[in-house]
Amino acid sequence: GVNQEIFALWRTYLSSGPGCTRQSPLWSASERARWSVGDLLCGFGYQGFPNYTVVHLAPAVGLDTTYLIRTPVANVSGDRDVQPLALYRVYATREQGRWVLANALPRLTRDWNHETIGRVRFLFPRTHAFARPRAVLTSAFVDSLAAAFEISPPASIDYYFTDDLIETLSAVGLEFFPLGSDTMGGRNYAADRLVFVGSSSHGEEYRHELAHVVLQPFLAPFNPAGLVREGMMTWTGGSAGLAFRQLMPGLKAYLDAHADVTLETVLSDPPARVGTLDVGYDGLAVLCKMIYDAGGLPALRELAGAGREPRAVLGTSARLLKVSPAQLDTLWRRRVAELAR
Repeated sequence: GVNQEIFALWRTYLSSGPGCTRQSPLWSASERARWSVGDLLCGFGYQGFPNYTVVHLAPAVGLDTTYLIRTPVANVSGDRDVQPLALYRVYATREQGRWVLANALPRLTRDWNHETIGRVRFLFPRTHAFARPRAVLTSAFVDSLAAAFEISPPASIDYYFTDDLIETLSAVGLEFFPLGSDTMGGRNYAADRLVFVGSSSHGEEYRHELAHVVLQPFLAPFNPAGLVREGMMTWTGGSAGLAFRQLMPGLKAYLDAHADVTLETVLSDPPARVGTLDVGYDGLAVLCKMIYDAGGLPALRELAGAGREPRAVLGTSARLLKVSPAQLDTLWRRRVAELAR
């Protein structure tokens, strides 16, 4: 019957070892046309965990000729300890006379409100009171950031947000994912111009993820170190709902208490985020600002092109700032202290 057919389709998809870099013909053609990788959850669900179990396969309530598939992903270690990674939902729907897989996002948000301001389409639950003045500033940020980096702004960005990141990710189909206690934050699919934000206080003005989307063309020619990328986003768009300058007192306090921390230790082994303090993001944001202040966009391009090795990043940084690598940390700490005032 239909259930067996859909189950076979899903099993075939999972056993194909889905990659987040290529489209699957088993996925809805209309969604593949809309998003560069049809499966919006590929980055969450397929992290090398081998065990998938379909726990629920049934007609989707309120949707015609559509089935809901719910699947937990887990690792089972030798002593039978099950470590769950995620529980997520996808749908099967009819397209051109056959069953195909489809995302939860358009189905779970079909009755959300949406407001388009400039290039940004804000999508949010009906229960949310929309803070238009904040959204207007966020939309203006997209244009001003693109102008500052001398790139074309994205034609449009879909910005989904709720009061809580777990709730936002549920709308994408992720019912369980280990985020810890950090319910404020965001995710982005820069290539698809999609942003997902959860924040009870800064829902309409969470700029870090938008910076990822806007600066995608600037960084596209390079393969920058992850923290260089995140540093650039934190400098331009803030982090954890705070603006760049608001992050500085926390960073200064941390550096004052940890005299042994250097840019090299941060790049090779960044301390875990605590609350709004992320030493890697915030520390590299300061380095990005220093380099921009010294040499503008050409210097930032050199930083992005320095490669992924900490020593290469720091060697390039020292050269651009016209100091020896040994002097770089002193200069960096001094700049953090100035910015924290």
